[in-house]
Amino acid sequence: MIPLTMRISVRKNTGRIFSLWLPLFLIWLVAIPVIILLSPLVLLMSLILWPTRKGKIILYFFPVFFSLVWCMSGLNIDIQTKSGTFYLNLL
Repeated sequence: MIPLTMRISVRKNTGRIFSLWLPLFLIWLVAIPVIILLSPLVLLMSLILWPTRKGKIILYFFPVFFSLVWCMSGLNIDIQTKSGTFYLNLL
């Protein structure tokens, strides 16, 4: 499943906490129609560049990109330093 929200939290050793929730589904609502509109241009560009073997790379970009985004759901990044803690969670 694609990540729909992202939570960023920064905690300082002084006790201050900064937390931010970002709705990623709003970005997907804009990105998916743009990708659909650009797909014929990408196909045309890959056909033109096929003899130079760069057309395959262009065609592989979209499946690889979406599989990476699909796998990012549930990603947790937790970084602890002497001055504080940084936490990122994709839901």
